[in-house]
Amino acid sequence: MIKIQGIPINILELENDVNSPDSGAIVTFLGTVREHDETSKIKIRALYYEAYEDMAIKKINEIIDEAKVRFQIKKVSVIQRIGNINVKEASIGIAVSSEHRKNAFLGCEYIIDKIKEIPPIWKKEIYADNSEIWKSET
Repeated sequence: MIKIQGIPINILELENDVNSPDSGAIVTFLGTVREHDETSKIKIRALYYEAYEDMAIKKINEIIDEAKVRFQIKKVSVIQRIGNINVKEASIGIAVSSEHRKNAFLGCEYIIDKIKEIPPIWKKEIYADNSEIWKSET
């Protein structure tokens, strides 16, 4: 399952989608909005995400296909939020199942790293003083 949506992420939906009788591990990752970044002294109030949805889903599928081969993972679910996302809310959720935990952890890390660099998903930081800036990575 790959979804790009404007509503909050349901963690149970992610985990239920990847649960299977041949998997001994499920790793779930939530990327949450924090109130600061490395470059700004002003607190972040929210993030705003946009995506070229069809292409993003295609690229995420390619990333998942590669991760399945590379890390012998069974199933993967990804939910990417778009729109305004407040501090402490999840902007992305990933669940990965595999026979063994190490593969699930490695596969999940690989998937989030690649999603941050490949699919056409854009992020704007909205600061406490209402200034905004588009960032180059998600």
